[in-house]
Amino acid sequence: MIVILAALLVPANLLTSPAAMTATCAMLLIGGLPHGALDLAVLRREADQRTALVVTLYLGLAAVMFATWQVAPTLALALFLAMAIAHFAEDWSDAEHPFFAIGIAVALISAPALVHHQALAELFMMLAGEPAAAGLADTLLLVAPVAAACALLAILLLWNAGSRASACNAACALLAMILLPPITGFAIYFCLIHSPAHFRAGLRRLPLSTGVAKPTIVATLGGMAIAVVAFIFLPTAAPSSRLFAASFMTLSILTLPHMAVPLILRRLGFSARR
Repeated sequence: MIVILAALLVPANLLTSPAAMTATCAMLLIGGLPHGALDLAVLRREADQRTALVVTLYLGLAAVMFATWQVAPTLALALFLAMAIAHFAEDWSDAEHPFFAIGIAVALISAPALVHHQALAELFMMLAGEPAAAGLADTLLLVAPVAAACALLAILLLWNAGSRASACNAACALLAMILLPPITGFAIYFCLIHSPAHFRAGLRRLPLSTGVAKPTIVATLGGMAIAVVAFIFLPTAAPSSRLFAASFMTLSILTLPHMAVPLILRRLGFSARR
């Protein structure tokens, strides 16, 4: 809440400046990638140390998402939004019913469209590189009021059920998404709520004797390398815009295997669990 209040005191034009966009994207990568980078250590253990299998699945799915960005960027963006909703719903597993967890996640993704619809449409077009992507902002605007109402009810139920930390986190995240520029609001939620929670959950799934620093650093650097490659090969644009597109493309490329590999391993008979 303190971070949100501090951000609200900053003039909006400063938060949306190229320098602020650059700093925010850097924060997303530095603060967000490590929680996914734990995957290698976690999945190796749960796949009976079959490192080659885990790496092959991870890289293969990442390549599929990368290829989708190349041939159908608006579809790739739509898939990323859908994956984000499914993944963010995991943050509210203590909600009374999965419906409310999904409701909070949909509200978080769609809330920026309520106040920042035009800015969101422009960001989507910048990310996908085609005008059709603006239609996704229109879709989010349509679902945002219902999703916000569902999220408010879910927050109330969480509070009444004694999950007050989750209720406060959800309320603060929703406020950030509504009141702050889209990238700023997303970064606050992603880096201060989502990523730390999943990083702690990943650590809990590993024995104390497991060395996590090396694989986490290696995987984080690998994610950074994807962002650098995307930045270099994106069509010419302002550096801050290219960094924005490269950052979110990288997050989407890594989100698909981050979510799908545990499910595939479970199908193959291993004990991977989210």
